[in-house]
Amino acid sequence: MSKYTVAVLMGGQSREREVSLASGSMVVEALISKGHSAYPVEITEKGVWWNRRKQFPGTIPILESIANALDPVPDIVFIALHGPKGEDGTVQGLLEIAGIPYTGSGVLASALGMDKYRSRLIFQECGLLVPPYIMIEKGDPAWEKLEEARAKFGMPLVLKPNDSGSSLMVTISPSFEELERGLKEIFSLSPKALIEKYLPGREITVPVLGNSSPQPLPVIEIVPPGLFFDYRSKYDGSTKEICPARIEGKAFREAQEIAVKAFRALGCRGFARADLVYLEGRIYLLEINTIPGLTSESLIPKSARVVGMEFPDLIEKIVDLGLEEV
Repeated sequence: MSKYTVAVLMGGQSREREVSLASGSMVVEALISKGHSAYPVEITEKGVWWNRRKQFPGTIPILESIANALDPVPDIVFIALHGPKGEDGTVQGLLEIAGIPYTGSGVLASALGMDKYRSRLIFQECGLLVPPYIMIEKGDPAWEKLEEARAKFGMPLVLKPNDSGSSLMVTISPSFEELERGLKEIFSLSPKALIEKYLPGREITVPVLGNSSPQPLPVIEIVPPGLFFDYRSKYDGSTKEICPARIEGKAFREAQEIAVKAFRALGCRGFARADLVYLEGRIYLLEINTIPGLTSESLIPKSARVVGMEFPDLIEKIVDLGLEEV
């Protein structure tokens, strides 16, 4: 295949910044190992783009920093950002305007994937099963919403921000006081949250690769040390990640089919990962991650390895998919 110049975007301004830096660094190494000319571009916490191969210019207008950082002009930008201002369509829109190809989903799919409430409306319209939930906005009467959720769903309840990843700020609790504290934390950064029925099933996830003909990778079963797959257990090595998942063949295939349907429903491309819960013979779709992690602890590389695709091959495949429709 051709060899490309690839700028790898990492860092960013979200709370998932450190995970992004780890993902991006591994992506650069993988691309170089495959013979590509890859260089890291870090987005600082202030939004400045910094080409690590150059002397950091200090204070510089953001638009000027972008032009300075993308030098040499890449054939494609590999987006290894996570969370708001990176995974939500904003950077994708900027690159669209600049006419620079990039990896992963486009503006609309990225924005929808980050918005749990709106993506679930689409999933439900497509006949996909999601956990029962209530959306709560900043300024709504918290106790009334929690009482409504308790009456509908029972206890404990699950609380999560509408537009964040890596299980940041997720609370599972039977305590209204603890849930209210969780809401205050969420609303300090985001205007919306979801209150969900707790589903005590098996957590599973399915990576998907492709553009017009997306294909699922093997299902992964996630066995966290605690009540759920929280931010700490995602990255500290304490969670068991079993691939292929220990579920019967029919459920295995159904999980893969749901992941592909969700991928298509949002209009994703390149790669993504669907998070699901398997409970009493039913599979509930939680969300689609349009830029899942690519660290040594991440799930997509582990699933890809089961089908003989090592990490550098996976990263190169994602680049190929990013250039496929250019």
